[in-house]
Amino acid sequence: MSAHFLLGIFDSIYLLALAAWTGEILFFSFAVAPIVFSTLGVETGERFVRALFPRYYAWGATAGAIALPAFIAGPLCYPEFRGPRIGVQAMLILGAILLTLYSGNSLTPAINAARDEGPSGDARFRRLHFRSVVLNVLVLVVGIGLLVAFANRPAPRTSGIIEPSPVERVQGQANAAHRAEPVDEGGERREPREDSPRLVDPKL
Repeated sequence: MSAHFLLGIFDSIYLLALAAWTGEILFFSFAVAPIVFSTLGVETGERFVRALFPRYYAWGATAGAIALPAFIAGPLCYPEFRGPRIGVQAMLILGAILLTLYSGNSLTPAINAARDEGPSGDARFRRLHFRSVVLNVLVLVVGIGLLVAFANRPAPRTSGIIEPSPVERVQGQANAAHRAEPVDEGGERREPREDSPRLVDPKL
């Protein structure tokens, strides 16, 4: 299995997961949110959003969890892709995942609780809702930035790592063992003497 083939698999998984994550945010922010309350009404729209948000954030966190290892695995195939830039992008993905988990598991329930308090919770609701919007935009900017960085990644300069097949690995071990056999002065291989010292496993 060549490094080029492996990189193609990892890049495809990374790109699909990142596009699914970013596309979800774009679709909800610019297609669903502007019309949901005007179409369904305030009460029905709130019920719809409350039912949607757990799936919305779960989708994003799952896509990020798939994108992160696929992104890290790519540079393992080609040494020239390794470096600080990969670490920075990996940390951005991890940070976006954590923000998504925070928004879905902590911030959204707090927003719902503030909304349920009625007029007394309006100020808290507006503050938490604004924080949710800011974090959503931040994750979207990270996703778009990562897509742009992927599109501008240079092509590999080398053939990448060479991983031997199981058959090649067995043959290499056999050749190494053959070269390690004792040789006499005439250049012929000889069997080890019975009284020659042997290594003994101290655990036995």
